[in-house]
Amino acid sequence: MNNQTNERPTIELLPQLNHRCRIVVMLLRVAFALVPVAIGLWAWSKLGWLYGLMAWLTALFAGIIVLSKLKLAYIPFDQHELSHSTTAILTWFVARRLCR
Repeated sequence: MNNQTNERPTIELLPQLNHRCRIVVMLLRVAFALVPVAIGLWAWSKLGWLYGLMAWLTALFAGIIVLSKLKLAYIPFDQHELSHSTTAILTWFVARRLCR
């Protein structure tokens, strides 16, 4: 019959972080959420609503690009095809880069 074994790929769980590292993850998460808003509000107040909207969208896309680069660099290769939240990507980044 069929001699192939049906093995599932091993999925690594999110690393456990201490309290200080969890605070770093939360601060980065808040930064990724609020920095585009702050940039958009600043541009809106200085240049007008259209420039504020464009600055907000540009900052939002820049954040998404940074998150995708972090995902490719710090999440295990077998899990690149899976969907990950921003918090999960930042947890992997902090665990592998900042809190070894």
